[in-house]
Amino acid sequence: MNIALKYLLAFGGLIFAFGISFGSIRATEDFLNEFPKESYHVLESGKQNVGKTSFNWKNEAGQYVFEEVSILKINLFQKQQSLETKLMLKTNKQLQVQSFDYYMISSDSTLQVVGTRVGDNLRLEKIQAGSKQLKNILIQEPMILSSILRPYLLAKGLLKKSVGEQSFNAVLIEPSALASVPMTIKIKPKGNNFFVETTYLSHSLQSEVTVNGSLLMESADLAGMPLIAKPVSKKDFMKLKLEGTSEDLVEKSKVAFGKLDDARSRKSLSVRMDGIPVHRFQLNRHRQTLDGNILTIKTESLPEKTLPLQGIVGRKDLESYLAGDISIPVFDQRIQQKAREIVGEESDLWKRALKIHSFVYNHLEKDAYVSLPDALEALQTGKGDCNEHSVLYTALARAAGIPTRMVVGLVYSDHFYNGGSPGFYYHAWVEVFTGYNWVSIDPTWNQIPSDATHIAFVEGSADQQIQIAALMGKIKLSLVNMKPNQPI
Repeated sequence: MNIALKYLLAFGGLIFAFGISFGSIRATEDFLNEFPKESYHVLESGKQNVGKTSFNWKNEAGQYVFEEVSILKINLFQKQQSLETKLMLKTNKQLQVQSFDYYMISSDSTLQVVGTRVGDNLRLEKIQAGSKQLKNILIQEPMILSSILRPYLLAKGLLKKSVGEQSFNAVLIEPSALASVPMTIKIKPKGNNFFVETTYLSHSLQSEVTVNGSLLMESADLAGMPLIAKPVSKKDFMKLKLEGTSEDLVEKSKVAFGKLDDARSRKSLSVRMDGIPVHRFQLNRHRQTLDGNILTIKTESLPEKTLPLQGIVGRKDLESYLAGDISIPVFDQRIQQKAREIVGEESDLWKRALKIHSFVYNHLEKDAYVSLPDALEALQTGKGDCNEHSVLYTALARAAGIPTRMVVGLVYSDHFYNGGSPGFYYHAWVEVFTGYNWVSIDPTWNQIPSDATHIAFVEGSADQQIQIAALMGKIKLSLVNMKPNQPI
């Protein structure tokens, strides 16, 4: 499953609104008397029912408890898959978040994120593949989660005709990647109701809301596929049968491109980029040169000389490429042990990198995987797509002392999967430091170095990779030259 789709499917989790100038919250009992106790919605794409959501809240022991469950049936790599998310949120009477419990469940994996207010911090615990990873975020009030966004607007008095049109900035925190994303919320009267538009990563979520906060309609675009949420009765909700998306989301999200000869052996490529602000991304970097909106990619040579592990000891500039995070638990005993098994007594950085590449390529079955990338889960299950290959490679390589960075972007394929057509698909791979230079490696496609159709847009872990979603449905590519092997 491509990286951009994974993050788009996971959106809608946590919203942290920072520095918003609102009036004080009126008595919560007053507005919650107006707000519906429960609501049910069907998600439509074209004429098909592809998902459904339910919401309810209650007053429990001096706290408000909000629960939200969503199920989405999607077609990925010509296979129907179900994705379920669950969120239980507890707030105090002022709607300040006290704790939450978030689940993302697929046939492949279960991800849990638990948040707890501890002093001035929100303590986040990510639980996946039997492992717990922790992270603290400094609380800046007001802090809002998606399930209380409409109640919050109601409590702030923004759903009043006398208020008129309002706009404010906020920050979205994606619960699995724990990444912050700037967003804008606009509210304006629409007849007897209100139009609410939420924009983040160049994507827009448009809603029609009543004066008591009821959701009448919500529309969004998922990888070029329209989704519309409409209210239904509880009785009809229980009887809903989901058909799944008619089109394959991987195919739908690709960037159209003509047939490109010799793609896998291509050492140079120049493309014109349209539809996006090119300077928003890290395009002038290793292997790539940006001139206006023309990007040229040239493959690097294999290293002629390298260093042993001891040769980079003490290099401060490489420390971040040896560190772990919530998806790359470098210092987990299982990762450390497997890395030692793979590299053995070898001390050369490049030879270690090649050994790890061979292990990852052969260990992981090439299969679409509906989950958030996690190195331990990939090691345990032995299967995954480009994301699992990249996070597992990065974790093992860093554990073996090899500076490694993950990159995500686009790669050309004329048959990314059986039934696919030519185009650029979202993809992830890695780059390793050999002592003198960086070299790209694609552990999914067994390429060293990666061919020139690999276009890197974002470098970093999950909290950075989420930015790639801004490309979806926006970017257009066209070929500038047809010189597959021009001199470098």
